[in-house]
Amino acid sequence: MPRLSLGLGVQTIRKAGGAAPQPTAVLISGAGTESSNGNYVWSEAFVNGKRQYVFSNNEIYWNGSQWILYDDTIGDSAYSSPDLITWAVLNGAEPAPTGTLSYS
Repeated sequence: MPRLSLGLGVQTIRKAGGAAPQPTAVLISGAGTESSNGNYVWSEAFVNGKRQYVFSNNEIYWNGSQWILYDDTIGDSAYSSPDLITWAVLNGAEPAPTGTLSYS
């Protein structure tokens, strides 16, 4: 006898190719180190297998375990992030910024 189902199970949605979309830009705002604020755009380069983003002479790159925002004005790694959105102070000034991701 055939089984009938109401289709009430949890559905998963996968995009073609299975890869999650990657941001093309990261807007950093609210940083205590004002020179860190800006729109960081994908440089077409990869660092440790992840996209590198640049703004002026600053950069955001993956160090293998977290994202690092290097600020050329202070000559040091200013902030770190696990997800490009929430940031913590390394050598920059309080407060830590927030990131807004853009996709195109």
